[in-house]
Amino acid sequence: MAGKKPKIGSNSTGNIVIVLGVTFVAALGINSLMSYMMGDDFFYLLLSRESPGFFGFLVGYLIMMQDGRIATASSLWFVFSSNIWLWRICNAVAVTLFCFLVSKIACLIAGEKQSRLMPQVFVCASLAMINSIIVAVSMFTICFSLHYLWACTAGLLALYYPVKEAVSPEKNKAGLLPYCLIAASVYACLAQEQVAAVVVAFLLIITIYRHIEYKKQMRGHGEGEKREETGMPLFLYIQTALSLVIFLLHLFSLALRDRQYHVMSDGSQHVFRALQWLAYNYMAGAKYVLILLWAMLLLRFTRKKQPAYAVLCALFAAAAILSLLLPALTDVGLLSGGPSFLVEVSPDPSTLSSLPVLQDNVLNQAPPTLSSLSATQGIVLTWWLFAIGITPLLLLKALKEEPMRYATLLLYLAGGASACLITATDIMYPTMGRTFFVTVILLVMIVTSLISSIKKPKHMLVAACVFVLFAAAQLRENSLALMASYFDLAQSREYYILMANDLVNQLVGLLS
Repeated sequence: MAGKKPKIGSNSTGNIVIVLGVTFVAALGINSLMSYMMGDDFFYLLLSRESPGFFGFLVGYLIMMQDGRIATASSLWFVFSSNIWLWRICNAVAVTLFCFLVSKIACLIAGEKQSRLMPQVFVCASLAMINSIIVAVSMFTICFSLHYLWACTAGLLALYYPVKEAVSPEKNKAGLLPYCLIAASVYACLAQEQVAAVVVAFLLIITIYRHIEYKKQMRGHGEGEKREETGMPLFLYIQTALSLVIFLLHLFSLALRDRQYHVMSDGSQHVFRALQWLAYNYMAGAKYVLILLWAMLLLRFTRKKQPAYAVLCALFAAAAILSLLLPALTDVGLLSGGPSFLVEVSPDPSTLSSLPVLQDNVLNQAPPTLSSLSATQGIVLTWWLFAIGITPLLLLKALKEEPMRYATLLLYLAGGASACLITATDIMYPTMGRTFFVTVILLVMIVTSLISSIKKPKHMLVAACVFVLFAAAQLRENSLALMASYFDLAQSREYYILMANDLVNQLVGLLS
């Protein structure tokens, strides 16, 4: 009917293009406000000017950082040797493509074959519900966006066709594009170890699954019978083998590095600190996403008339909401303000004389120990670890007999594993919450896949209102933190420039 109003979640390509266009414009607007501010920016900027070309920059990066992020180092040279507007435009494209791919893959997992508007809106909106130290730093600062956002976008590109191959191989007319996107796998596996681990894990699972299905299909037909159009997933075999080899080489390079931090020198406390770090980042960084996840599971258990599981989900969600009013419910005994990359850095005290903010954060804090944990902090830590640990079982139970059951579980476990990957290294505290970016985005994909299964427009409207409420609450929390961070960086700008100059002079001396 000509006068019929479009339903929420319309498949209209025009609506989706509008959403992507608005996303690009908004991202470009935010990027245009960014300048060379974070500490590493000065180092990369100076190195790009002082080093002898691309290979000199790459060698200097590898000497300094001692990691295998060759793809990220190449992108850093590309950005820092060019005008800042090149990064602003490229990063706006990355943000837009990132939001689009998150929603597309989430819809595939949920069994949606058509593009829908609302999941893409929810993905964009969910970014405002994540702690700014995790999402804003990882997406809208120059050097960190290359380390996290660009790596994640490449990983999503690498997984898009494999996920389609797993969900609907008979409708996946692959062609040459999947072979071209193998380059995205190579980039992701050389860009960032958390992204590389997730990409390789999912490629292995999907390839094994499709290989078994293909063998069953071959055994099910006689020699003269016509075979189905699924065919051999050759691009999957090539992509998985190449990604695995590159990932193993990346891990080998990580094993050789020798970046020591005093904060992690006490091995007896490592497991305790790792548990603190995980609990803090799940709740302080992703509490609204977790609240939505538990609320969606609560609705499913209520419909299935399973009151025990429903009560458990309600308790988790209620405790997370109550923590907004009672900050003590998120105190797991960490340093004041949570993990910080400023902890245990020891610059020249004379430089710090004019930087009181850095002086307080750097010199006057000691790493937490098990003996410093109070009884209340121990209860809070145990409660959140229990909630985080039991959620995979709740997912399996709530999604029983649904096609997205195991895919959702794998997303959750992959998020936890990528977080644990950082806790197994020496950079757990110094890298702040931005290393939790991969975990939070996988949680967003789970929530998006659950919400995309909502069919009634009025239920979608309720979900949209909840998103707006949570985004406003997170924005209120972030405002003071963002202002404080900006003040710290502005105060410490002189120190970072001096430190970057010193490092670059040492590296240029080595390279020459």
